[in-house]
Amino acid sequence: MIYLRYLLISSLLISNNHLLAEDHEESCLNLIKQNQCLQAIEACKVEAENNDPKAQTALGMLLSGIRHGDYRKNYKQSFFWVNQAAEQGYSKAQVVIAEMYMNGEVVPMNAKKAKVWYEKAAEQGNLDGVNGLARLYRYGTGVRKDYEKAFSYYQQAALDNHIRSQVGVGLSYRDAKGVKKNMVKAYAWLLIVSDKIDKQGMKAIQKEYELERDNLDKTIPNCKYLSRLDAASDVMTIGYAKKLLLDLKQRMSIKQINKAKKLAEEIKKERA
Repeated sequence: MIYLRYLLISSLLISNNHLLAEDHEESCLNLIKQNQCLQAIEACKVEAENNDPKAQTALGMLLSGIRHGDYRKNYKQSFFWVNQAAEQGYSKAQVVIAEMYMNGEVVPMNAKKAKVWYEKAAEQGNLDGVNGLARLYRYGTGVRKDYEKAFSYYQQAALDNHIRSQVGVGLSYRDAKGVKKNMVKAYAWLLIVSDKIDKQGMKAIQKEYELERDNLDKTIPNCKYLSRLDAASDVMTIGYAKKLLLDLKQRMSIKQINKAKKLAEEIKKERA
């Protein structure tokens, strides 16, 4: 259950940021980065009303994602604009709609509706959509629990370097969920994720986060974090993988660990 909650939070973060990480509307994006939240809403609205799905999604995110100050969120309009983009076939908006249904804040929780949107996004090759389906089947949320199908989705996205799915593959091997238990393969996949940031780099990121958190002015609306959610989600996932590896080390022999390290290098070379 802890991992389920982690993945739900992480998936929300990663899916949302993919939308703002793109250079889809320079003035809108810059205003978000500069924390000019109310101005960003106006800038995004102009393009959204011209039927730009990327701007529609960004506007929807702002309307429900601005924090602090005296800003009052508008969930109805948030869902409306993201839905406009999703209905146009914009896969990233489709993932956001799915996550809205999973989170149950903007709209009532409905895993079956989430599944429909995950599928639409996955059909277009959106890896967050694929990962969303994996989570549904692993935990039996809105669908009949099917570990084999979950593993298949995790593996599909993991082989395309989707970080959260790589953790999913590792846990599937560790827990024998949909695949035969294999601690070496579990360690290898988790190591691939863990190695993306070394220990020193992780400490530096944590220190920077704590400094910004302590100096955050909560008297004004805050939205600049929306432009960095992808990186934040990756850091969360990598940190989680590191903790999982520490646990596995206590359960494996030196020979198994060395074999796993060799396998990890082989997998990385194949995916390079």
